[in-house]
Amino acid sequence: MKKAVWYILVVAITLLALMLLWQFNLAIILFASSLAVSAALKPLILRVAGESRSRRFALGTVYSLVIGFILLIFTVGGQFLLQDLQRATDDFAFSYDRIKTEWPRSNSIFKQTLAEQLPSSDDLYQAMTSEEGIVTLAGDGGPGQNFFSSFGNIAIILVLSIYWSADQLRFERISVSMFPAEHRPKALQIWRSVETGVGAYIRSEFVQSALAGLLLGLGYWILGLKYPSLLALWGAIVRLIPWFGAAIAVLPLFFVAGTLSFTTVLSVLYTLIVLLLLKIILEPRVLNEQQNSSMLIVLFVIVLAEAFGVIGVLVAPPLAVAVQILLQEIFPLFPRRYAPELKEALKLKRRLSQMRRYVNNSDTSDSARFVKQLRKLVTQTITYMQKY
Repeated sequence: MKKAVWYILVVAITLLALMLLWQFNLAIILFASSLAVSAALKPLILRVAGESRSRRFALGTVYSLVIGFILLIFTVGGQFLLQDLQRATDDFAFSYDRIKTEWPRSNSIFKQTLAEQLPSSDDLYQAMTSEEGIVTLAGDGGPGQNFFSSFGNIAIILVLSIYWSADQLRFERISVSMFPAEHRPKALQIWRSVETGVGAYIRSEFVQSALAGLLLGLGYWILGLKYPSLLALWGAIVRLIPWFGAAIAVLPLFFVAGTLSFTTVLSVLYTLIVLLLLKIILEPRVLNEQQNSSMLIVLFVIVLAEAFGVIGVLVAPPLAVAVQILLQEIFPLFPRRYAPELKEALKLKRRLSQMRRYVNNSDTSDSARFVKQLRKLVTQTITYMQKY
């Protein structure tokens, strides 16, 4: 019964969130993304503010570093990406001309048939350079697919997150005031839990993607692969997809190489090792062993990628994490049947509470500290068992 209620809640809230996203699309995505960025940067701001005794200074310092890092990526990384794009365009034009010239004379019926169906090089270039072709390449099919539109969206997200970070307490009081007085503490607790979990997830994924892009790009360049920047950017983005991210990341390596050579096999192994090490070593340290539902993340990625393109792929995982944490906070409100191990732990906690009162009345301070630590461990165990 408990699992049935859990799955019903997951499906209902997921469908509700997707329906709202479909109705209000980009506005909600930008606003939610600004809250997520603010949650991710909150621990850094608090740490800097604790050292400098000034929240405004901490806010300006952290956001200046973030904006500077983004500009550095767009300027330095953009140069390498433009070079690879130019090289890829030239190679595509050369390969297309070769296919139209050589495949009609091939002995393969498949190649002859395919070459006949392809448009001529002049028609293809004219279609790509026409007004309709430029609009298509620019990404008229959905929000976030155009480069300049994406850059503008990033600027809006940063500005909104600055406003939220600067006056977060007032915004929280206004939001919580919409609930009845008896439910406000619980609503604030749920919001803080979602904020903490989503912030930790974004920090983890951002650090992993940044390191993945840097390590993959450097490795591909050393191995002598074509388009190392494009391949590294592809791997840094698709690694966000659970289960299939690593497999999708290595697919372009086979198309770029053209043949199954030693370099191709080595680059595939290198990609898998880098992504696996980041997943095993770095993620637990940043997330503090927070468990996220891969199925829910995949569902959000599929739906939002279809609706919003690349921006949807980037927004889907933290949104799924927020929904999961929200459900985990709401679900304990329902009565549950405790497992036998949890019942024994609760009995042990009660016995330790009684023993603690007895020991506190005596003069054995060492025993009191021991019972206190033991009760603390049992309480942490009970909290973990109730949550998972």
